[in-house]
Amino acid sequence: MVKRQLDGPVHSLTRSVVVAGPFPPPVHGQSKNTQIIASDLAKMTRVIKADLSPGSMHRSLGYHLRRSALTVRACVKLVLNGLRPRPALYVPADGGLGLVYTIVLVAVGRVFRHSIFVHHRSFAALDRSSWLMKLAVSVAGQGACHIFLCRKMREKFIAVYPGAYNSMVSSNARHVIARSAPPSHSPALRIGLLSNLDRAKGLYHFIKLVRACLALEVPIIATLAGPVGTSEDADAIARARAEFGERLSYLGPVYDSEKDAFFSSLDVFVFPTEYVNEAQPNVVFEAMSFGLPIIAIERGCLGEDVTPACGLLVRSGPEFVDAAAVQLKAW
Repeated sequence: MVKRQLDGPVHSLTRSVVVAGPFPPPVHGQSKNTQIIASDLAKMTRVIKADLSPGSMHRSLGYHLRRSALTVRACVKLVLNGLRPRPALYVPADGGLGLVYTIVLVAVGRVFRHSIFVHHRSFAALDRSSWLMKLAVSVAGQGACHIFLCRKMREKFIAVYPGAYNSMVSSNARHVIARSAPPSHSPALRIGLLSNLDRAKGLYHFIKLVRACLALEVPIIATLAGPVGTSEDADAIARARAEFGERLSYLGPVYDSEKDAFFSSLDVFVFPTEYVNEAQPNVVFEAMSFGLPIIAIERGCLGEDVTPACGLLVRSGPEFVDAAAVQLKAW
């Protein structure tokens, strides 16, 4: 049983908080969220950043050597922070074997009397039980506060990892402000995908959707944006552009004003993710902040965040293209 459920933010002006997680670069959902949390905490208390980003998303021996060195450096900061009054550790829980790094940080934090705040941002350990996550919960102890992105996430976690610990829900939606977009005068329906463009994040579903819409004579203009994962993915985009001509464009990575312009140019945001660690993608809230309806595969918290009034959720990848094409034709 969960010891306590907290509905509001937990903070103190007298705390000294080590924020141990990936910071940009590279820019991705995890690093962006860690930066936002650190900035928010810095408005209330002292923050000590412990950057765990090895500078690349590519897993290799070099990646893990750099990550191990950064974890050791973060542990040193925890030891020193333990000399201050009321020290605290905020750490996003890694996915998969990366939980080993989380466990090490939490263990050192506890030894040096830190209050522990573990932010869960992946459903990978919820869709199937993980012995590493069980160990992480045990090491964090009953005094730890586990932070979740939505109620569904908290409920699944409690069911898979029962125990006595504090918990709270803090949605990524709180970091997004409402925007305005100019009305569309395009005779075509403008759809887009912004993500790390690879198979897991829905690149190939998106390309198949464009093909299906054109076969149904749905007048669409499609736009891809974001970094490309591999040469195979780049080749797939090049072939699709050759096939669809002016109906498909690729912008590359977009940030800040370019990202705003991307969302402003759309009528529908498409997000066919099957990424195993998907939890609550910021990009969906960003699209919704521009008033865009969403068509996505139901992963993580999306079933709670994207209601029928906000668009269409498809239960699985094999069903996605047909269901999305029918919905776009209806619109």
